[in-house]
Amino acid sequence: MWLEAAGSCQVLINMKKTGSNFIIIAFSVCLLACSESREVTPDDLGAHFYPLEVGSFTMFQVDGVEYINAQDSTVFSYQMKESVVDSFRNDAGGLTYRIVRAKRTDWGGQWLTDSVWTVRKEANRVIRTEGNQPLINLIFPLRAGVTWDANGFNDREQDLYKMVSVREPFAGDHMNFDQSVTVVQEELADRIVRFISKKEVYSENVGLVYKENVDLVYKQGDDLGLETVSY
Repeated sequence: MWLEAAGSCQVLINMKKTGSNFIIIAFSVCLLACSESREVTPDDLGAHFYPLEVGSFTMFQVDGVEYINAQDSTVFSYQMKESVVDSFRNDAGGLTYRIVRAKRTDWGGQWLTDSVWTVRKEANRVIRTEGNQPLINLIFPLRAGVTWDANGFNDREQDLYKMVSVREPFAGDHMNFDQSVTVVQEELADRIVRFISKKEVYSENVGLVYKENVDLVYKQGDDLGLETVSY
């Protein structure tokens, strides 16, 4: 059980001289709040930035540009829906949630299943399994500057994620959020050879609200690669 002490205690020693003798009077002073410890909740750690509940769903607008070269590119746009359809007990005794991801090309189109992921939220991390590859997408407690290996539960090479802002406002294209946490998954700002920017933004009581995936390769004046700004 996590405990947090809301206050401080100190011991004071007072020395008084009576004649040739010193009387040492020791007494303790404790602020009232010192005795008022409370259990640290998952929300204190930041778990509410990745809510999971069976029956809930989130819809995303996905927009991007695929570059073949500087003169040839394709713009694409679609909607993605992630639905928490059920949960089950995992080997550790916790809950694993099954996420069905569906896709449609426009707002009036039919949802078509794209993939199925699973997510489990532990006391200190969120592990999302995509294509049988578990990834640590978020860790608790939330703290700016902390890094971790997203591939800590698979056999891929180390992939360091970094939390760069915590409980900061975030302005999306259509919605604003009072508190958010931003995770940089990869960043390379060499615009001569290659530019990479991959990050996710989570908002309290909502979860993922923005995802950016930009990967541009420059060759002889042409842009090659894929640029995607999604979610």
